[in-house]
Amino acid sequence: MVNDTTRLLGLDGLVAERVELDAAGVPVVDLSTGCEQARCCQRCGQRAVRVKQWTTRPRNLPIGGRPVRLRWHKRRWYCPTAACPRKSFTE
Repeated sequence: MVNDTTRLLGLDGLVAERVELDAAGVPVVDLSTGCEQARCCQRCGQRAVRVKQWTTRPRNLPIGGRPVRLRWHKRRWYCPTAACPRKSFTE
């Protein structure tokens, strides 16, 4: 099933956690990754449990001709498999 965030932004697996207006009246959308599969290492398939850091770098593009700021709370995970060449990965 396609969620509203996927329809709006064209990115699968994102969830809009909160929408608020900043001081200038511009909507600020807090996003997170909703798919638990995103916690699995793409190399070895093991599910990560430790967050290395939080990252967010989305572009602030207008939606429907209106400015919108996006804050994507995206995690970088440590791979739990010691022998895996991929030591960390992002969602």
